[in-house]
Amino acid sequence: MTLEPRPYKLINKIQNYAWGTKNEKAFIPNLLGIEAEKDLPYAELWIGSHLKASSEITIDNKQLALNEIGIKLPFLLKVLSASKALSIQTHPNKEQAEKLHVIDPKNYPDDNHKPEIAIAIDNLSALVGFRPIDEIIEMLKKRQKIAKFFGEEKIEEEKDIINLFKRIMMSADDEELLKNSIEEIKTNLESEENLSIQEKLFLEQFDEYGYDVGLYAILFMNVVELKPGQAIFTGAGIPHAYLRGNIVECMANSDNVVRAGLTPKFKDVNTLLEILKYDFQKPEIIESKTSTIKTNYKCDADEFKISSVKFHYGQEFVINTNQKHTIAILVKGSINVFWDDNLESFNKGDSFLLPGTMKSFKIRCKEDCLFFIVQ
Repeated sequence: MTLEPRPYKLINKIQNYAWGTKNEKAFIPNLLGIEAEKDLPYAELWIGSHLKASSEITIDNKQLALNEIGIKLPFLLKVLSASKALSIQTHPNKEQAEKLHVIDPKNYPDDNHKPEIAIAIDNLSALVGFRPIDEIIEMLKKRQKIAKFFGEEKIEEEKDIINLFKRIMMSADDEELLKNSIEEIKTNLESEENLSIQEKLFLEQFDEYGYDVGLYAILFMNVVELKPGQAIFTGAGIPHAYLRGNIVECMANSDNVVRAGLTPKFKDVNTLLEILKYDFQKPEIIESKTSTIKTNYKCDADEFKISSVKFHYGQEFVINTNQKHTIAILVKGSINVFWDDNLESFNKGDSFLLPGTMKSFKIRCKEDCLFFIVQ
C-alpha cells in the first residue's frame, strides 16, 4: 500500500511485564494521558512493525497494522519504564539469531539481531558489560569465598575470571550450592559497612529474586547511571540489565533476548555463555548536545539513526526524510507539523509516522518540547 505524503498518528501496543512501573508512578500512562489500571505494571510501549505488537494507523476509518499493509520498518522504537531489574541478558548477532530461531522459535521468535541504544528520559540505572579486570580481581580478593565455592583457587588474569564466571553461571541448576554460597556472601555483606555499589545491589536484588545466579553477575558488571539525554549502546554479546528508570530505546526490529538470571522468564544460560563478549572495560556514555536543538546519537547499528530534538516556543525545525519512513514520538510539549499547505498538531505522548514519500517537513514548537526521531 502506498501511503499519502502526510503524517499518520500511530496507535501503539503496551507490554505489561512484571518489572514495569505501576499506579501513580506508571510512566507510560502518564506519558499517554491515560489512567493506569490498579497494580498493573506498564513496562514498554512498542512503536514499529514487529509481528508481536505492530503499531497501527487509521486509513478510511479503519485501524490497520503497519506490518499488514507492507510497512516493515528495520527498527523498533520503545518507551521503557522499569521499577525493578530486568533480566541479566544479552542479544545474539545475526548469524546466531538465525540459528536460534531455527532451533527454538518459541523462545527466539525471529531471526534478527538486536543492537540497541537506550536514551535516558529522566534517568537510568543499569548494569552494562564486564568491569575492568583489576576491579574484578580486587573484588574477588575481598570476597575470596566466591572463587572457592566454585572451585577456582587462582584468579590472576583474564582467563581465570572467565572460567570462574562460567562456573558460577552454570551452577544455576545446583540449588543447594547456589543457596549456600549466596547465603554466606549475603551474611558477610550484611555485617559490613562501606559496600561497593555492586555489593549493595546484590543485597537489594536478593530481596527481590532470592537465591538467583544473577546476583553473582552483578558483582562482575559495571554499574551505569545515566542522566537525562545520556545514552548507552549495547551490541551483540554484551551482558546488560536495566535496573530502574525511564528511557527511549531503539533497536533492530527484533525481540530476541538470551536471559540468565533475575527473571521469571525463560532462561538459557548455556546459550548466553556461548555468545557473551568478555570486554573488560567501562562502557562508553554517549552524551547529548546541550548547545544545539538536535542531537544525533551515533551508534554501531545499520538499521536506524536516532536523534532527539529539544526546542522552545516558536522555534522551527526542518527534517528531511531522505526517502525513508520516519517515526517520531513526543515526550514533552506540543508541536505543529507542516507539509505543503497543511498542518497537524501533536501533543505529549503522541507518535507519528512520516512516509518516505514526504521529502521534508517543518516542525514548529507550540510549547517547550522534546521528541525523538528515528529513520
